Amino acid sequence: MSKNLATLIGLSAILMWASMVGLVKYISSAVGPAMGITLIYSLSALIVLLIFRFPNFKLISKKYLILATSLFIVYELCFSFAIAYSKTSQQAIEVSIVNYLWPSLTIAAFVIFKELKFNVLILIGLFISISGIIYIQAGNGSFSTQSVVTNLKDNPLSYLLALSGAVIWAFYCVVTRKMSNGQNPISLFFIGVALTLWIKLIVTDQLVMPDFDLGLCLYLLFAAAAVGLGYAAWNIGIIHGNITILVVASYFTPIVSSVLAMFVLDTQLPITFWQGTSLVTLGSFICWISSNWIAIKPLLKKLRTY
Repeated sequence: MSKNLATLIGLSAILMWASMVGLVKYISSAVGPAMGITLIYSLSALIVLLIFRFPNFKLISKKYLILATSLFIVYELCFSFAIAYSKTSQQAIEVSIVNYLWPSLTIAAFVIFKELKFNVLILIGLFISISGIIYIQAGNGSFSTQSVVTNLKDNPLSYLLALSGAVIWAFYCVVTRKMSNGQNPISLFFIGVALTLWIKLIVTDQLVMPDFDLGLCLYLLFAAAAVGLGYAAWNIGIIHGNITILVVASYFTPIVSSVLAMFVLDTQLPITFWQGTSLVTLGSFICWISSNWIAIKPLLKKLRTY
Protein backbone atom coordinates (compact mmCIF):
# COMPACT_ATOMS: atom_id res chain seq x y z
CA MET A 1 0.00 0.00 0.00
CA SER A 2 1.34 3.44 -0.98
CA LYS A 3 1.97 6.11 1.65
CA ASN A 4 -0.48 8.53 -0.01
CA LEU A 5 -3.28 5.96 -0.11
CA ALA A 6 -2.71 5.02 3.53
CA THR A 7 -2.83 8.71 4.49
CA LEU A 8 -6.15 9.17 2.67
CA ILE A 9 -7.57 6.10 4.45
CA GLY A 10 -6.39 7.53 7.77
CA LEU A 11 -8.04 10.87 6.99
CA SER A 12 -11.31 9.05 6.30
CA ALA A 13 -11.31 8.00 9.96
CA ILE A 14 -11.65 11.65 10.97
CA LEU A 15 -14.78 11.99 8.84
CA MET A 16 -16.25 8.79 10.27
CA TRP A 17 -15.56 9.79 13.88
CA ALA A 18 -16.90 13.28 13.20
CA SER A 19 -20.21 11.81 12.03
CA MET A 20 -20.74 10.00 15.34
CA VAL A 21 -22.30 12.94 17.17
CA GLY A 22 -25.29 13.30 14.89
CA LEU A 23 -25.77 9.55 14.40
CA VAL A 24 -25.55 8.69 18.11
CA LYS A 25 -27.98 11.47 19.03
CA TYR A 26 -30.46 10.39 16.32
CA ILE A 27 -30.43 6.73 17.39
CA SER A 28 -30.59 7.45 21.12
CA SER A 29 -33.58 9.72 20.50
CA ALA A 30 -35.32 6.97 18.53
CA VAL A 31 -34.80 3.97 20.87
CA GLY A 32 -33.56 5.52 24.11
CA PRO A 33 -29.99 6.30 25.24
CA ALA A 34 -29.20 2.96 26.90
CA MET A 35 -30.48 0.70 24.13
CA GLY A 36 -29.20 2.97 21.36
CA ILE A 37 -25.62 3.02 22.65
CA THR A 38 -25.72 -0.74 23.32
CA LEU A 39 -26.84 -1.57 19.78
CA ILE A 40 -24.24 0.74 18.22
CA TYR A 41 -21.30 -0.71 20.13
CA SER A 42 -22.46 -4.30 19.77
CA LEU A 43 -22.50 -3.97 16.00
CA SER A 44 -19.21 -2.04 16.12
CA ALA A 45 -17.63 -4.88 18.11
CA LEU A 46 -18.55 -7.34 15.36
CA ILE A 47 -17.08 -5.07 12.68
CA VAL A 48 -13.83 -4.51 14.61
CA LEU A 49 -13.51 -8.23 15.39
CA LEU A 50 -13.82 -9.10 11.69
CA ILE A 51 -11.12 -6.57 10.83
CA PHE A 52 -8.58 -7.01 13.67
CA ARG A 53 -9.38 -10.55 14.87
CA PHE A 54 -8.28 -11.58 18.37
CA PRO A 55 -4.80 -10.39 19.42
CA ASN A 56 -1.89 -12.63 20.36
CA PHE A 57 -2.19 -12.67 24.16
CA LYS A 58 1.40 -13.89 24.54
CA LEU A 59 2.68 -10.54 23.20
CA ILE A 60 0.49 -8.34 25.40
CA SER A 61 1.22 -7.32 28.97
CA LYS A 62 -1.61 -8.37 31.28
CA LYS A 63 -1.21 -5.14 33.22
CA TYR A 64 -1.63 -3.12 30.03
CA LEU A 65 -4.56 -5.22 28.86
CA ILE A 66 -6.50 -4.71 32.09
CA LEU A 67 -5.69 -1.01 32.46
CA ALA A 68 -6.19 -0.04 28.81
CA THR A 69 -9.40 -2.04 28.49
CA SER A 70 -10.84 -0.38 31.59
CA LEU A 71 -9.91 3.11 30.40
CA PHE A 72 -11.26 2.45 26.89
CA ILE A 73 -14.58 1.12 28.18
CA VAL A 74 -15.09 4.01 30.61
CA TYR A 75 -14.15 6.56 27.92
CA GLU A 76 -16.56 5.17 25.34
CA LEU A 77 -19.36 5.08 27.91
CA CYS A 78 -18.68 8.67 29.00
CA PHE A 79 -18.54 10.01 25.45
CA SER A 80 -21.57 8.13 24.14
CA PHE A 81 -23.86 8.80 27.10
CA ALA A 82 -22.77 12.45 27.25
CA ILE A 83 -24.29 12.84 23.78
CA ALA A 84 -27.22 10.49 24.38
CA TYR A 85 -28.34 12.32 27.54
CA SER A 86 -28.11 15.78 25.97
CA LYS A 87 -31.49 17.55 25.99
CA THR A 88 -31.36 19.24 22.59
CA SER A 89 -29.57 18.78 19.28
CA GLN A 90 -27.50 21.91 19.84
CA GLN A 91 -26.55 20.74 23.33
CA ALA A 92 -25.41 17.40 21.88
CA ILE A 93 -23.03 19.25 19.58
CA GLU A 94 -21.80 21.52 22.39
CA VAL A 95 -21.15 18.52 24.64
CA SER A 96 -19.08 16.90 21.90
CA ILE A 97 -16.87 19.99 21.80
CA VAL A 98 -16.08 19.54 25.51
CA ASN A 99 -14.92 16.02 24.70
CA TYR A 100 -12.63 17.43 22.02
CA LEU A 101 -10.42 18.90 24.72
CA TRP A 102 -8.66 15.52 24.62
CA PRO A 103 -5.87 16.51 22.17
CA SER A 104 -4.71 19.33 24.47
CA LEU A 105 -5.16 17.20 27.60
CA THR A 106 -3.22 14.36 25.97
CA ILE A 107 -0.23 16.62 25.38
CA ALA A 108 -0.46 17.80 29.00
CA ALA A 109 -0.60 14.17 30.21
CA PHE A 110 2.51 13.31 28.19
CA VAL A 111 4.31 16.15 29.96
CA ILE A 112 3.12 15.01 33.40
CA PHE A 113 4.35 11.46 32.75
CA LYS A 114 7.62 12.79 31.27
CA GLU A 115 6.96 11.53 27.76
CA LEU A 116 7.38 15.11 26.49
CA LYS A 117 9.37 18.08 27.75
CA PHE A 118 7.47 21.03 29.19
CA ASN A 119 6.87 23.93 26.82
CA VAL A 120 5.10 27.21 27.61
CA LEU A 121 3.08 26.75 24.41
CA ILE A 122 1.28 23.87 26.13
CA LEU A 123 -0.14 26.23 28.74
CA ILE A 124 -1.15 28.70 26.03
CA GLY A 125 -2.87 25.95 24.02
CA LEU A 126 -4.76 24.63 27.05
CA PHE A 127 -5.85 28.17 28.00
CA ILE A 128 -7.18 28.87 24.48
CA SER A 129 -9.04 25.52 24.29
CA ILE A 130 -10.71 26.00 27.67
CA SER A 131 -11.56 29.59 26.73
CA GLY A 132 -13.33 28.22 23.66
CA ILE A 133 -15.47 25.91 25.79
CA ILE A 134 -16.43 28.79 28.11
CA TYR A 135 -17.19 31.01 25.11
CA ILE A 136 -19.53 28.38 23.67
CA GLN A 137 -21.32 28.01 27.00
CA ALA A 138 -21.80 31.78 27.22
CA GLY A 139 -24.20 31.52 24.28
CA ASN A 140 -25.45 34.48 22.26
CA GLY A 141 -25.51 36.89 25.18
CA SER A 142 -22.62 38.89 26.51
CA PHE A 143 -20.00 36.88 28.33
CA SER A 144 -20.54 36.49 32.05
CA THR A 145 -19.85 33.90 34.70
CA GLN A 146 -23.58 33.70 35.39
CA SER A 147 -24.41 32.76 31.78
CA VAL A 148 -21.82 29.98 31.83
CA VAL A 149 -23.13 28.60 35.13
CA THR A 150 -26.74 28.76 33.87
CA ASN A 151 -25.97 26.72 30.74
CA LEU A 152 -24.00 24.13 32.67
CA LYS A 153 -26.73 23.80 35.32
CA ASP A 154 -29.24 22.94 32.59
CA ASN A 155 -27.61 19.55 32.06
CA PRO A 156 -24.50 19.03 34.23
CA LEU A 157 -24.43 15.24 33.69
CA SER A 158 -23.72 15.45 29.95
CA TYR A 159 -20.99 18.04 30.35
CA LEU A 160 -19.39 16.19 33.26
CA LEU A 161 -19.36 12.93 31.29
CA ALA A 162 -17.83 14.67 28.26
CA LEU A 163 -15.08 16.31 30.34
CA SER A 164 -14.38 13.06 32.20
CA GLY A 165 -14.12 11.27 28.87
CA ALA A 166 -11.57 13.80 27.59
CA VAL A 167 -9.39 13.32 30.68
CA ILE A 168 -9.69 9.51 30.55
CA TRP A 169 -8.79 9.37 26.85
CA ALA A 170 -5.69 11.47 27.52
CA PHE A 171 -4.52 8.92 30.10
CA TYR A 172 -5.46 6.06 27.76
CA CYS A 173 -3.14 7.51 25.12
CA VAL A 174 -0.29 7.73 27.64
CA VAL A 175 -0.86 4.16 28.86
CA THR A 176 -0.96 2.86 25.28
CA ARG A 177 2.26 4.67 24.37
CA LYS A 178 4.14 3.45 27.45
CA MET A 179 2.79 -0.10 27.85
CA SER A 180 1.33 -1.45 24.58
CA ASN A 181 4.63 -2.67 23.13
CA GLY A 182 3.24 -2.05 19.65
CA GLN A 183 0.25 -4.37 20.13
CA ASN A 184 -3.32 -3.34 19.26
CA PRO A 185 -5.99 -5.38 21.11
CA ILE A 186 -8.77 -3.05 19.93
CA SER A 187 -11.19 -5.94 19.29
CA LEU A 188 -11.10 -6.85 22.98
CA PHE A 189 -11.77 -3.23 23.93
CA PHE A 190 -14.94 -3.11 21.84
CA ILE A 191 -16.14 -6.49 23.04
CA GLY A 192 -15.63 -5.23 26.60
CA VAL A 193 -17.71 -2.11 25.89
CA ALA A 194 -20.52 -4.15 24.32
CA LEU A 195 -20.65 -6.68 27.18
CA THR A 196 -20.64 -3.90 29.78
CA LEU A 197 -23.58 -2.21 28.07
CA TRP A 198 -25.64 -5.41 27.84
CA ILE A 199 -24.99 -6.18 31.52
CA LYS A 200 -26.11 -2.65 32.38
CA LEU A 201 -29.36 -3.16 30.44
CA ILE A 202 -30.09 -6.45 32.21
CA VAL A 203 -29.25 -5.18 35.71
CA THR A 204 -31.32 -1.99 35.30
CA ASP A 205 -34.24 -3.92 33.73
CA GLN A 206 -34.10 -1.88 30.52
CA LEU A 207 -33.75 -4.82 28.15
CA VAL A 208 -36.63 -4.00 25.82
CA MET A 209 -35.84 -4.49 22.16
CA PRO A 210 -37.15 -1.69 19.90
CA ASP A 211 -39.16 -2.07 16.72
CA PHE A 212 -36.65 -2.08 13.90
CA ASP A 213 -37.46 -0.38 10.62
CA LEU A 214 -35.29 0.22 7.58
CA GLY A 215 -34.38 3.77 8.59
CA LEU A 216 -33.25 2.78 12.09
CA CYS A 217 -31.26 -0.17 10.77
CA LEU A 218 -29.45 2.06 8.30
CA TYR A 219 -28.59 4.62 10.97
CA LEU A 220 -27.34 1.81 13.25
CA LEU A 221 -25.17 0.46 10.46
CA PHE A 222 -23.74 3.90 9.68
CA ALA A 223 -23.03 4.63 13.36
CA ALA A 224 -21.39 1.25 13.95
CA ALA A 225 -19.28 1.66 10.83
CA ALA A 226 -18.27 5.17 11.91
CA VAL A 227 -16.94 3.74 15.18
CA GLY A 228 -15.50 0.40 14.04
CA LEU A 229 -14.19 1.31 10.58
CA GLY A 230 -12.95 4.61 11.96
CA TYR A 231 -10.52 2.79 14.24
CA ALA A 232 -9.51 0.43 11.41
CA ALA A 233 -8.84 3.32 9.00
CA TRP A 234 -6.91 5.30 11.62
CA ASN A 235 -4.75 2.27 12.38
CA ILE A 236 -3.82 1.88 8.70
CA GLY A 237 -3.03 5.59 8.41
CA ILE A 238 -0.81 5.65 11.51
CA ILE A 239 1.15 2.56 10.46
CA HIS A 240 1.61 3.25 6.74
CA GLY A 241 0.69 6.91 6.15
CA ASN A 242 1.98 10.40 6.88
CA ILE A 243 1.61 10.75 10.65
CA THR A 244 2.18 14.51 10.65
CA ILE A 245 -0.72 15.16 8.25
CA LEU A 246 -3.02 12.85 10.21
CA VAL A 247 -2.23 14.45 13.58
CA VAL A 248 -2.71 17.99 12.28
CA ALA A 249 -5.98 17.02 10.56
CA SER A 250 -7.32 15.42 13.76
CA TYR A 251 -7.40 18.81 15.46
CA PHE A 252 -10.03 19.97 12.99
CA THR A 253 -12.38 17.14 13.99
CA PRO A 254 -14.56 19.45 16.18
CA ILE A 255 -15.42 21.67 13.22
CA VAL A 256 -16.05 18.74 10.85
CA SER A 257 -18.12 17.02 13.54
CA SER A 258 -20.23 20.11 14.13
CA VAL A 259 -20.94 20.61 10.42
CA LEU A 260 -22.01 16.98 9.93
CA ALA A 261 -24.13 16.96 13.10
CA MET A 262 -25.80 20.20 12.03
CA PHE A 263 -27.07 18.48 8.87
CA VAL A 264 -27.96 15.13 10.48
CA LEU A 265 -29.86 16.78 13.35
CA ASP A 266 -31.26 19.61 11.18
CA THR A 267 -30.23 22.35 13.58
CA GLN A 268 -28.66 25.79 13.25
CA LEU A 269 -25.72 26.95 15.35
CA PRO A 270 -25.01 30.56 16.36
CA ILE A 271 -21.86 32.40 15.32
CA THR A 272 -20.60 32.26 18.91
CA PHE A 273 -20.54 28.47 18.66
CA TRP A 274 -18.31 28.54 15.61
CA GLN A 275 -16.03 31.11 17.22
CA GLY A 276 -15.70 28.95 20.34
CA THR A 277 -15.11 25.81 18.28
CA SER A 278 -12.34 27.58 16.39
CA LEU A 279 -10.69 28.46 19.71
CA VAL A 280 -10.79 24.82 20.84
CA THR A 281 -9.21 23.73 17.56
CA LEU A 282 -6.60 26.51 17.68
CA GLY A 283 -5.65 25.58 21.25
CA SER A 284 -5.22 21.92 20.33
CA PHE A 285 -3.14 22.88 17.31
CA ILE A 286 -0.85 25.05 19.46
CA CYS A 287 -0.38 22.12 21.86
CA TRP A 288 0.61 19.95 18.90
CA ILE A 289 3.15 22.57 17.78
CA SER A 290 4.62 22.60 21.30
CA SER A 291 5.10 18.83 21.22
CA ASN A 292 6.83 18.97 17.82
CA TRP A 293 8.79 22.20 18.29
CA ILE A 294 12.18 20.53 17.88
CA ALA A 295 11.14 19.23 14.45
CA ILE A 296 9.36 22.44 13.39
CA LYS A 297 12.09 24.91 14.41
CA PRO A 298 14.52 23.95 11.58
CA LEU A 299 11.69 24.34 9.05
CA LEU A 300 10.95 27.86 10.29
CA LYS A 301 14.63 28.80 9.95
CA LYS A 302 14.64 27.47 6.41
CA LEU A 303 11.57 29.54 5.50
CA ARG A 304 13.30 32.71 6.69
CA THR A 305 16.00 32.21 4.10
CA TYR A 306 13.53 32.57 1.21
